[in-house]
Amino acid sequence: MVKGLSRRVVMVRYPEAGVFEQALFFVRDDAASARGITADDVVAEACRISQNHSRPRARKNLPPLVYSLIGGAAVGAAWVLSLILR
Repeated sequence: MVKGLSRRVVMVRYPEAGVFEQALFFVRDDAASARGITADDVVAEACRISQNHSRPRARKNLPPLVYSLIGGAAVGAAWVLSLILR
C-alpha cells in the first residue's frame, strides 16, 4: 500500500517478459536532496537492480548418484562408530 498523496516511482519494463513484465521501485523522499543523486542515477540503479535479479541463477545440484554415495558413506561411518564405541 502506498501512503501519501504523491510518490516518486521508477517503472522498469521487461520487453522479453518471462513471468514478470515490469518492476516498480519507490524512490525515497530524501534520495535526491540529501545525497546529490540525479534522476539518471536513480533510473540507472533501478535498471541495475532489476537486471541482477532477473537473470536465472545457476543451479549447483549434484547428480543423484553423488547424494547416494554421500548417504551411504554416512551410514557406513555411523555403523563403524557404533562398533568402535561398544
